[in-house]
Amino acid sequence: MSKPSSHRKRRAATEAGIDGNDEDVVQASNSSSPRKRRARVAAQDRGNHYQEDDEDMDAEEENEKNRGSTTKHRRSDQGVSADNSLILSERATNPVGKPPEAGVIKKIYVENFMCHRKLTVELCQNVNFINGANGSGKSAILAAVQICLGAGAKRTHRARNLKELVRKEAGSNCAGAKVRVTLLNRGDDGFQRDVYGDTITVERSISLRGGYNGYKLLDDQLKEKSRSKRDLDAMLDQLNIQVENPVAVLDQEEAKKFLMGKEEDKYAFFIKATELERLDQTYASAVDNIQDLEETKNRVSSSMVESKANVKKLYKEWQEFQELEKLEDKILDDRVLFAWSAYNVLNGKVHEQEKVWL
Repeated sequence: MSKPSSHRKRRAATEAGIDGNDEDVVQASNSSSPRKRRARVAAQDRGNHYQEDDEDMDAEEENEKNRGSTTKHRRSDQGVSADNSLILSERATNPVGKPPEAGVIKKIYVENFMCHRKLTVELCQNVNFINGANGSGKSAILAAVQICLGAGAKRTHRARNLKELVRKEAGSNCAGAKVRVTLLNRGDDGFQRDVYGDTITVERSISLRGGYNGYKLLDDQLKEKSRSKRDLDAMLDQLNIQVENPVAVLDQEEAKKFLMGKEEDKYAFFIKATELERLDQTYASAVDNIQDLEETKNRVSSSMVESKANVKKLYKEWQEFQELEKLEDKILDDRVLFAWSAYNVLNGKVHEQEKVWL
Protein backbone atom coordinates (compact mmCIF):
# COMPACT_ATOMS: atom_id res chain seq x y z
CA MET A 1 0.00 0.00 0.00
CA SER A 2 1.10 3.53 -0.57
CA LYS A 3 2.00 5.76 2.31
CA PRO A 4 -0.88 7.93 3.53
CA SER A 5 -0.61 11.53 2.53
CA SER A 6 -0.32 14.33 5.07
CA HIS A 7 -3.90 15.39 4.31
CA ARG A 8 -5.18 11.92 5.19
CA LYS A 9 -3.06 11.88 8.32
CA ARG A 10 -4.37 15.26 9.35
CA ARG A 11 -8.01 14.12 8.80
CA ALA A 12 -7.45 10.91 10.77
CA ALA A 13 -5.89 12.83 13.60
CA THR A 14 -8.75 15.28 13.65
CA GLU A 15 -11.30 12.44 13.83
CA ALA A 16 -9.30 10.90 16.71
CA GLY A 17 -9.44 14.14 18.64
CA ILE A 18 -5.83 15.17 17.91
CA ASP A 19 -4.86 18.51 16.50
CA GLY A 20 -4.25 17.85 12.87
CA ASN A 21 -2.00 20.85 12.56
CA ASP A 22 0.62 19.32 14.87
CA GLU A 23 2.71 17.17 12.51
CA ASP A 24 4.99 15.95 15.31
CA VAL A 25 2.10 14.49 17.24
CA VAL A 26 0.94 12.65 14.15
CA GLN A 27 4.39 11.21 13.58
CA ALA A 28 4.60 10.23 17.24
CA SER A 29 1.31 8.45 17.07
CA ASN A 30 2.50 6.45 14.08
CA SER A 31 5.76 5.49 15.81
CA SER A 32 4.29 4.57 19.25
CA SER A 33 4.06 1.08 20.67
CA PRO A 34 1.25 -1.38 19.75
CA ARG A 35 -0.20 -1.19 23.29
CA LYS A 36 -0.44 2.57 23.09
CA ARG A 37 -1.87 2.32 19.63
CA ARG A 38 -4.53 -0.09 20.91
CA ALA A 39 -5.35 2.32 23.76
CA ARG A 40 -5.64 5.18 21.34
CA VAL A 41 -7.84 3.10 19.05
CA ALA A 42 -10.08 2.24 22.01
CA ALA A 43 -10.28 5.91 22.95
CA GLN A 44 -10.99 6.74 19.35
CA ASP A 45 -13.76 4.14 19.32
CA ARG A 46 -15.20 5.60 22.51
CA GLY A 47 -15.01 9.07 20.95
CA ASN A 48 -16.69 7.80 17.83
CA HIS A 49 -19.30 6.09 19.99
CA TYR A 50 -19.95 9.31 21.87
CA GLN A 51 -20.10 11.17 18.57
CA GLU A 52 -22.60 8.63 17.23
CA ASP A 53 -24.65 9.00 20.42
CA ASP A 54 -24.63 12.76 19.95
CA GLU A 55 -25.68 12.34 16.35
CA ASP A 56 -28.45 9.96 17.42
CA MET A 57 -29.63 12.49 20.00
CA ASP A 58 -29.56 15.25 17.40
CA ALA A 59 -31.48 13.05 14.98
CA GLU A 60 -34.02 12.22 17.70
CA GLU A 61 -34.48 15.90 18.50
CA GLU A 62 -34.86 16.65 14.79
CA ASN A 63 -37.49 13.89 14.53
CA GLU A 64 -39.31 15.34 17.53
CA LYS A 65 -39.30 18.74 15.88
CA ASN A 66 -40.52 17.23 12.62
CA ARG A 67 -43.27 15.35 14.44
CA GLY A 68 -44.27 18.53 16.23
CA SER A 69 -44.25 20.46 12.97
CA THR A 70 -46.26 17.69 11.26
CA THR A 71 -48.76 17.70 14.13
CA LYS A 72 -48.95 21.48 13.94
CA HIS A 73 -49.48 21.37 10.17
CA ARG A 74 -52.07 18.62 10.60
CA ARG A 75 -53.93 20.73 13.16
CA SER A 76 -53.64 23.74 10.85
CA ASP A 77 -54.98 21.67 7.93
CA GLN A 78 -57.81 20.44 10.12
CA GLY A 79 -58.58 24.04 11.08
CA VAL A 80 -58.59 25.12 7.42
CA SER A 81 -60.80 22.16 6.54
CA ALA A 82 -63.18 23.07 9.36
CA ASP A 83 -63.22 26.70 8.19
CA ASN A 84 -63.92 25.60 4.62
CA SER A 85 -66.73 23.32 5.81
CA LEU A 86 -68.19 26.21 7.80
CA ILE A 87 -67.98 28.50 4.78
CA LEU A 88 -69.59 25.89 2.54
CA SER A 89 -72.34 25.28 5.08
CA GLU A 90 -73.01 29.01 5.28
CA ARG A 91 -73.08 29.26 1.49
CA ALA A 92 -75.64 26.50 1.05
CA THR A 93 -78.30 27.66 -1.40
CA ASN A 94 -82.04 27.23 -1.09
CA PRO A 95 -82.18 25.65 2.38
CA VAL A 96 -85.37 24.04 3.55
CA GLY A 97 -88.02 26.61 4.37
CA LYS A 98 -86.30 29.48 2.55
CA PRO A 99 -87.84 30.60 -0.76
CA PRO A 100 -85.48 30.72 -3.78
CA GLU A 101 -84.31 33.99 -5.18
CA ALA A 102 -86.49 35.91 -7.55
CA GLY A 103 -85.66 35.51 -11.23
CA VAL A 104 -85.29 31.71 -11.29
CA ILE A 105 -86.90 30.17 -14.37
CA LYS A 106 -89.72 27.85 -13.32
CA LYS A 107 -91.33 26.82 -16.60
CA ILE A 108 -90.89 27.24 -20.35
CA TYR A 109 -93.71 26.79 -22.84
CA VAL A 110 -93.37 26.97 -26.63
CA GLU A 111 -95.94 26.60 -29.37
CA ASN A 112 -95.07 26.32 -33.08
CA PHE A 113 -91.58 27.51 -32.24
CA MET A 114 -88.71 26.16 -34.35
CA CYS A 115 -89.00 22.32 -34.28
CA HIS A 116 -91.53 22.11 -31.42
CA ARG A 117 -95.26 21.99 -32.02
CA LYS A 118 -96.10 22.23 -28.31
CA LEU A 119 -93.65 21.72 -25.49
CA THR A 120 -93.67 22.44 -21.77
CA VAL A 121 -90.44 22.20 -19.76
CA GLU A 122 -90.72 22.20 -15.97
CA LEU A 123 -87.47 23.21 -14.26
CA CYS A 124 -86.26 22.78 -10.71
CA GLN A 125 -84.96 25.66 -8.64
CA ASN A 126 -81.26 24.72 -8.84
CA VAL A 127 -79.33 23.13 -11.75
CA ASN A 128 -81.07 21.59 -14.75
CA PHE A 129 -79.64 19.40 -17.52
CA ILE A 130 -81.44 18.92 -20.85
CA ASN A 131 -80.07 16.16 -23.05
CA GLY A 132 -81.15 14.67 -26.33
CA ALA A 133 -80.06 13.65 -29.81
CA ASN A 134 -78.95 16.13 -32.44
CA GLY A 135 -81.88 18.01 -33.90
CA SER A 136 -84.20 17.16 -31.01
CA GLY A 137 -84.67 20.82 -30.08
CA LYS A 138 -82.36 21.43 -27.12
CA SER A 139 -81.03 24.70 -28.53
CA ALA A 140 -84.59 25.71 -29.41
CA ILE A 141 -85.42 25.81 -25.69
CA LEU A 142 -82.49 28.15 -25.06
CA ALA A 143 -83.51 30.28 -28.04
CA ALA A 144 -87.06 30.48 -26.66
CA VAL A 145 -85.73 31.85 -23.36
CA GLN A 146 -83.64 34.45 -25.22
CA ILE A 147 -86.50 35.55 -27.48
CA CYS A 148 -89.02 35.71 -24.67
CA LEU A 149 -86.76 37.80 -22.43
CA GLY A 150 -86.00 40.52 -24.94
CA ALA A 151 -83.23 39.27 -27.23
CA GLY A 152 -83.43 39.66 -30.99
CA ALA A 153 -83.57 36.83 -33.51
CA LYS A 154 -79.94 37.31 -34.60
CA ARG A 155 -78.75 36.85 -31.01
CA THR A 156 -79.95 33.23 -31.11
CA HIS A 157 -77.81 32.48 -34.20
CA ARG A 158 -80.79 30.50 -35.51
CA ALA A 159 -82.61 33.05 -37.66
CA ARG A 160 -82.31 36.50 -39.19
CA ASN A 161 -85.77 37.63 -38.06
CA LEU A 162 -88.52 36.43 -35.75
CA LYS A 163 -90.72 34.99 -38.48
CA GLU A 164 -88.03 32.49 -39.40
CA LEU A 165 -88.37 31.02 -35.90
CA VAL A 166 -91.96 29.92 -36.53
CA ARG A 167 -92.27 26.17 -37.07
CA LYS A 168 -92.09 25.41 -40.78
CA GLU A 169 -94.07 22.18 -40.49
CA ALA A 170 -97.09 24.05 -39.12
CA GLY A 171 -98.18 24.86 -42.66
CA SER A 172 -99.88 27.87 -44.18
CA ASN A 173 -102.69 27.83 -41.63
CA CYS A 174 -100.31 28.66 -38.80
CA ALA A 175 -100.96 32.14 -37.41
CA GLY A 176 -97.63 32.36 -35.62
CA ALA A 177 -95.65 31.17 -32.62
CA LYS A 178 -95.98 31.74 -28.91
CA VAL A 179 -93.35 31.49 -26.21
CA ARG A 180 -93.83 31.76 -22.45
CA VAL A 181 -91.25 31.87 -19.66
CA THR A 182 -92.42 31.78 -16.04
CA LEU A 183 -90.09 33.31 -13.44
CA LEU A 184 -90.22 33.08 -9.66
CA ASN A 185 -90.95 36.41 -8.03
CA ARG A 186 -90.59 35.70 -4.32
CA GLY A 187 -88.58 37.39 -1.62
CA ASP A 188 -87.52 40.96 -1.09
CA ASP A 189 -85.97 41.21 -4.57
CA GLY A 190 -89.23 40.48 -6.36
CA PHE A 191 -90.54 42.86 -9.01
CA GLN A 192 -93.79 44.64 -8.03
CA ARG A 193 -95.01 41.70 -5.98
CA ASP A 194 -98.21 43.54 -5.15
CA VAL A 195 -99.04 43.51 -8.87
CA TYR A 196 -97.67 40.18 -10.13
CA GLY A 197 -97.56 37.96 -7.04
CA ASP A 198 -95.20 35.00 -6.62
CA THR A 199 -94.53 34.44 -10.33
CA ILE A 200 -94.17 36.56 -13.46
CA THR A 201 -94.91 35.03 -16.87
CA VAL A 202 -93.46 36.73 -19.92
CA GLU A 203 -95.25 35.90 -23.17
CA ARG A 204 -93.80 36.66 -26.59
CA SER A 205 -96.06 36.40 -29.61
CA ILE A 206 -94.71 36.10 -33.15
CA SER A 207 -97.48 36.77 -35.64
CA LEU A 208 -97.40 35.92 -39.34
CA ARG A 209 -100.70 37.52 -40.31
CA GLY A 210 -100.79 40.95 -38.77
CA GLY A 211 -101.83 39.90 -35.26
CA TYR A 212 -100.28 41.11 -32.03
CA ASN A 213 -96.52 40.81 -32.19
CA GLY A 214 -94.96 41.77 -28.88
CA TYR A 215 -94.66 41.10 -25.18
CA LYS A 216 -97.14 40.50 -22.38
CA LEU A 217 -96.46 40.41 -18.66
CA LEU A 218 -98.81 38.08 -16.77
CA ASP A 219 -99.27 37.70 -13.03
CA ASP A 220 -99.36 34.45 -11.05
CA GLN A 221 -102.99 33.98 -12.16
CA LEU A 222 -101.97 34.41 -15.84
CA LYS A 223 -103.85 37.71 -16.05
CA GLU A 224 -102.34 40.30 -18.32
CA LYS A 225 -100.83 43.26 -16.49
CA SER A 226 -98.70 45.04 -19.09
CA ARG A 227 -97.63 45.09 -22.73
CA SER A 228 -94.94 47.70 -22.31
CA LYS A 229 -91.36 46.87 -23.29
CA ARG A 230 -90.28 49.39 -20.70
CA ASP A 231 -91.90 47.32 -17.95
CA LEU A 232 -90.14 44.21 -19.26
CA ASP A 233 -86.78 46.00 -19.22
CA ALA A 234 -87.44 47.26 -15.69
CA MET A 235 -88.27 43.72 -14.55
CA LEU A 236 -85.15 42.26 -16.17
CA ASP A 237 -83.01 44.98 -14.62
CA GLN A 238 -84.47 44.40 -11.15
CA LEU A 239 -83.98 40.63 -11.37
CA ASN A 240 -80.53 41.04 -12.99
CA ILE A 241 -81.37 38.91 -16.04
CA GLN A 242 -78.97 39.54 -18.96
CA VAL A 243 -79.90 37.54 -22.04
CA GLU A 244 -77.44 39.50 -24.18
CA ASN A 245 -74.53 38.51 -21.95
CA PRO A 246 -72.71 35.46 -23.41
CA VAL A 247 -71.68 34.32 -19.94
CA ALA A 248 -75.31 34.25 -18.79
CA VAL A 249 -76.55 32.58 -22.02
CA LEU A 250 -73.71 30.69 -23.73
CA ASP A 251 -74.95 29.09 -26.93
CA GLN A 252 -72.92 26.98 -29.35
CA GLU A 253 -71.84 29.82 -31.59
CA GLU A 254 -70.64 31.98 -28.70
CA ALA A 255 -68.78 29.00 -27.24
CA LYS A 256 -67.04 28.40 -30.58
CA LYS A 257 -66.01 32.04 -30.77
CA PHE A 258 -64.63 31.87 -27.24
CA LEU A 259 -62.66 28.66 -27.83
CA MET A 260 -61.57 28.93 -31.46
CA GLY A 261 -62.38 32.47 -32.52
CA LYS A 262 -60.02 35.23 -33.51
CA GLU A 263 -58.67 37.84 -31.13
CA GLU A 264 -61.41 40.24 -32.24
CA ASP A 265 -64.08 37.65 -31.40
CA LYS A 266 -62.60 37.02 -27.95
CA TYR A 267 -62.38 40.73 -27.27
CA ALA A 268 -66.02 41.14 -28.30
CA PHE A 269 -66.88 38.23 -25.97
CA PHE A 270 -64.94 39.91 -23.16
CA ILE A 271 -66.61 43.30 -23.43
CA LYS A 272 -70.04 41.65 -23.55
CA ALA A 273 -69.32 39.32 -20.63
CA THR A 274 -68.01 42.15 -18.44
CA GLU A 275 -70.90 44.45 -19.50
CA LEU A 276 -68.41 46.98 -20.82
CA GLU A 277 -70.35 47.08 -24.08
CA ARG A 278 -73.59 47.88 -22.26
CA LEU A 279 -71.85 50.49 -20.12
CA ASP A 280 -70.32 52.03 -23.24
CA GLN A 281 -73.73 52.19 -24.89
CA THR A 282 -75.25 53.70 -21.75
CA TYR A 283 -72.43 56.25 -21.59
CA ALA A 284 -72.83 57.10 -25.28
CA SER A 285 -76.58 57.49 -24.79
CA ALA A 286 -75.96 59.79 -21.81
CA VAL A 287 -73.51 61.87 -23.85
CA ASP A 288 -76.08 62.16 -26.65
CA ASN A 289 -78.73 63.26 -24.16
CA ILE A 290 -76.37 65.86 -22.71
CA GLN A 291 -75.64 67.20 -26.19
CA ASP A 292 -79.36 67.37 -26.95
CA LEU A 293 -79.96 69.23 -23.71
CA GLU A 294 -77.12 71.64 -24.50
CA GLU A 295 -78.62 72.37 -27.90
CA THR A 296 -82.05 72.85 -26.37
CA LYS A 297 -80.57 75.18 -23.75
CA ASN A 298 -78.77 77.26 -26.41
CA ARG A 299 -81.90 77.44 -28.52
CA VAL A 300 -84.01 78.50 -25.56
CA SER A 301 -81.35 81.00 -24.48
CA SER A 302 -81.31 82.64 -27.93
CA SER A 303 -85.09 82.86 -27.94
CA MET A 304 -85.10 84.28 -24.42
CA VAL A 305 -83.36 87.49 -25.55
CA GLU A 306 -86.46 88.64 -27.40
CA SER A 307 -88.65 87.28 -24.63
CA LYS A 308 -86.74 89.29 -22.03
CA ALA A 309 -87.20 92.46 -24.10
CA ASN A 310 -90.93 91.76 -24.29
CA VAL A 311 -91.02 91.17 -20.57
CA LYS A 312 -89.33 94.52 -19.87
CA LYS A 313 -91.73 96.29 -22.20
CA LEU A 314 -94.74 94.66 -20.61
CA TYR A 315 -93.42 95.40 -17.16
CA LYS A 316 -93.08 99.09 -18.05
CA GLU A 317 -96.62 99.15 -19.41
CA TRP A 318 -97.83 97.41 -16.27
CA GLN A 319 -96.17 100.08 -14.15
CA GLU A 320 -97.87 102.78 -16.25
CA PHE A 321 -101.21 101.08 -15.75
CA GLN A 322 -100.52 100.98 -12.04
CA GLU A 323 -99.96 104.74 -12.12
CA LEU A 324 -103.22 105.21 -14.06
CA GLU A 325 -105.09 103.21 -11.46
CA LYS A 326 -103.63 105.44 -8.76
CA LEU A 327 -104.74 108.53 -10.71
CA GLU A 328 -108.23 107.10 -11.13
CA ASP A 329 -108.43 106.49 -7.39
CA LYS A 330 -107.29 110.03 -6.74
CA ILE A 331 -109.90 111.40 -9.17
CA LEU A 332 -112.59 109.48 -7.32
CA ASP A 333 -111.42 110.93 -4.01
CA ASP A 334 -111.35 114.43 -5.48
CA ARG A 335 -114.89 114.02 -6.82
CA VAL A 336 -116.08 113.03 -3.35
CA LEU A 337 -114.38 116.06 -1.84
CA PHE A 338 -115.84 118.30 -4.55
CA ALA A 339 -119.35 116.97 -3.86
CA TRP A 340 -118.99 117.64 -0.13
CA SER A 341 -117.63 121.13 -0.82
CA ALA A 342 -120.59 121.93 -3.07
CA TYR A 343 -122.92 120.56 -0.42
CA ASN A 344 -121.40 122.78 2.24
CA VAL A 345 -121.61 125.85 0.01
CA LEU A 346 -125.24 125.23 -0.86
CA ASN A 347 -126.05 124.45 2.74
CA GLY A 348 -124.54 127.80 3.82
CA LYS A 349 -126.60 129.69 1.21
CA VAL A 350 -129.77 127.98 2.43
CA HIS A 351 -129.11 129.05 6.02
CA GLU A 352 -128.50 132.67 4.94
CA GLN A 353 -131.75 132.74 2.92
CA GLU A 354 -133.67 131.38 5.90
CA LYS A 355 -132.34 134.20 8.07
CA VAL A 356 -133.47 136.78 5.53
CA TRP A 357 -136.97 135.36 5.47
CA LEU A 358 -137.21 135.37 9.19
